[in-house]
Amino acid sequence: MGWQGTIAGRLRNTVFAALAIALFGGLSTFTFAGTKAEKDSSTGPGMYSTYTDTHSDFISDELRNTDAIPMEDLLPELLTAIDRLSKYSIPDELPIVHRVPHEKIEELACGGQKCAALAAYRSGEGIYIDAALKPETDIFARSILLHELVHYVQDVSNELASAEPCHRWYRREQEAYAVQKAFLIIIGSPLRVAYSSALGCAQDSG
Repeated sequence: MGWQGTIAGRLRNTVFAALAIALFGGLSTFTFAGTKAEKDSSTGPGMYSTYTDTHSDFISDELRNTDAIPMEDLLPELLTAIDRLSKYSIPDELPIVHRVPHEKIEELACGGQKCAALAAYRSGEGIYIDAALKPETDIFARSILLHELVHYVQDVSNELASAEPCHRWYRREQEAYAVQKAFLIIIGSPLRVAYSSALGCAQDSG
């Protein structure tokens, strides 16, 4: 298990429950359904109640700020976040991360055409990130690396391996963007991501 000991052992015991955003009477309540404490029981039957979440290590506090995190420490932290935010377990091995010029990212992600892609995952090769990205200190760049790590754990888990390639790619992208968006919400970033592909699969094979 190696590198997983200090992080996974610390967080793995609590099963991730859904992140809820409740809007009621103009009041936005942001809660994590985990450990309940100090539950407000003043409301009557049929009324909603609130509680204080004490599961403070849901996502590592280090991921929420811009203090430098060495890549060898950042990868386990982000994989632990994925473990908390998705159905995927932490894999036994870390992927290789390649820092490359933007043109290489365009080659891998956009067939050599000019595009805004900043990272790409290649099975058996690892993760390629734009050399301009600084996930060690930049929170949004961390979310980009997390997105590619989702593709890594999808690959390791053989997610949708039997699906038609186009649908497998599209559905994996949808999931990676959803996990990235949830991560940005939890760490308190005002930035969001959304995904819409200009390419469609010719025929829906389910």
